[in-house]
Amino acid sequence: MRTDHPELSKIFSDCAKKARLTTNTCLFPGCNKTSIKSHIMQKNGILSSISEDRHLWEFNVDHFKKEYITFKKTGINEIYTFLGFCNEHDSGLFQKIETQGEIDFEDYEACSLFALRTLCNEKWLKLVVKKQHQCVLNHPKTISDILLINKVIEQGDIALQDLKFFGDSLWDDLNNKTESFIFEWREFPKQEICLNSIFTYDTSEEIINHIKIFGIDKERLVEIFVSFFPYQDKSILIMGYHKDDIKVAKPFVNSFMREKLKRVYRKLSNLIILNCETWVCSHNFYKKKLEGLDSDFFKATIFSTKNENERRVFDINLFEDNFKERFKKFIKKIG
Repeated sequence: MRTDHPELSKIFSDCAKKARLTTNTCLFPGCNKTSIKSHIMQKNGILSSISEDRHLWEFNVDHFKKEYITFKKTGINEIYTFLGFCNEHDSGLFQKIETQGEIDFEDYEACSLFALRTLCNEKWLKLVVKKQHQCVLNHPKTISDILLINKVIEQGDIALQDLKFFGDSLWDDLNNKTESFIFEWREFPKQEICLNSIFTYDTSEEIINHIKIFGIDKERLVEIFVSFFPYQDKSILIMGYHKDDIKVAKPFVNSFMREKLKRVYRKLSNLIILNCETWVCSHNFYKKKLEGLDSDFFKATIFSTKNENERRVFDINLFEDNFKERFKKFIKKIG
């Protein structure tokens, strides 16, 4: 069903395209060169291992649909990319996890490079969203809620400031051979899906209560770096957190590393479906798990915006054979 506000949708869509194309300065500190399309995960060896006819499926937003969440099939050269680094830094910085043979997941620097790529993509996305909303705000025909747009921009600036703390720590580690983070990893049976995101440990309820009590936002939030991807004949889960956050982050991360497979799959499914947007999957995974669920995923997205306890784990398991049937029941229940 098409949107009831096609003119506003066109403004948002045009501004989004413009913002994505013009947010193109290399994110390497001190570099001002024009960035190229950087893959969030290694194209040759990881993404290619689950592609069919060099295509994958991605989570997508269509501004012209009333239920604007869709899945889109995209070529491997375009999918899972962001304008993150110039050619020099994109090819040179990540050699250890892309071109230097087998990846050692016990190696701190290797894990930190996965986290750095994830962080830079998140930073780029937030810069794009900010620029998009500034474009909408300044559009002569905008009919949107100006207060809401300004609130989105303000919240984006706060999120960027949080990312700066973690980004500065990662860059310092790379430059000085220090270790500011703790990374844990675990092997799983191979799943044809890639996830690279940052999960905010603090729930919306906790953030709101802090503002009510103290009258200001938290100084910064606790962020968990999450990468889940196929590698050789397994899937690898890497999770990391800053050492300053060990008291709260360690038990959360350890639950993914120590608990039984079925429960961890539910936790990962909750992250993918309700809390993270940066993931892609194979054609086979899409056909078995996602085809025909666009409307259900839209409703799940709406539910996630209202859910104030993001750490709550719902009984959904993307990796079960009967996922479609059970997911539809879940959507009906939250309905």
